[in-house]
Amino acid sequence: MDTAALASLVLIAWLLLGEPLLGRWSHRRLLAALDAGQPGARLRFYRSWTSMAWVLAAVTALVVLAHGWSAAEVGLCWPRAMGRVGLGFLGGMAGALIAGAVVGIGLSRRKRRSAVATAPRVVGGDKLLRMLPHGRAERWGFAALAVTAGLTEEWIWRGFAAAALHAAWPQLPMLPSVVVLALAFGWAHVYQGLGGMFATAILGGLFAWLYLSSGSLLLPMLLHVLVDLRALLVPVGTGASNPQTDVQTSTRFRGNP
Repeated sequence: MDTAALASLVLIAWLLLGEPLLGRWSHRRLLAALDAGQPGARLRFYRSWTSMAWVLAAVTALVVLAHGWSAAEVGLCWPRAMGRVGLGFLGGMAGALIAGAVVGIGLSRRKRRSAVATAPRVVGGDKLLRMLPHGRAERWGFAALAVTAGLTEEWIWRGFAAAALHAAWPQLPMLPSVVVLALAFGWAHVYQGLGGMFATAILGGLFAWLYLSSGSLLLPMLLHVLVDLRALLVPVGTGASNPQTDVQTSTRFRGNP
């Protein structure tokens, strides 16, 4: 086994074993810090996850370089033509996400002025809801994490993972490839519980299909960032870290940052 193949195996093992365990441990530490009322817990959590994501992306880039894969082989290129239906679908999806975000901003601002506060329904439940930012500083930190996740997760879980999968099974059809990539991505979000893992796997499958259909990570990256940034529309407070106030909000949100 050459060095590049060994490096790939180590990275894959980390993605399937280390990442889920580290994410679960780190998330539990965040919840414990929030329960203890530690100031700045969320912001430290966002910064930690942002920095770790870029480090893992850099390690992935080194493994890709060791293999000698071209930029196009890992999705760093312009999308290829997908036909009228495919391009129309992608355009409609992007437009719907952008329009939904604009409408959501307006609605969330109106809801903030409402005196009635109810807990939103979030895929992943309280485990995910309590991660959401309170106050301006946390919102900027979460936005940086959302953009980072959209870029680095597509690079790692679609660009590298699909290339490694294709290298191991060159004749594997698209549908099984999408399923494998989706399940692996959902498993990486084990800290969100079964509901969050299922929803994340569905999104991962969609992003994998977009990537394998277009040959480019650009569209999945854009949509991934937009999906994650939707969490900023949830008005969950002004900075309190008390577990009783963490879940107070006045809008409904479904998504997975």
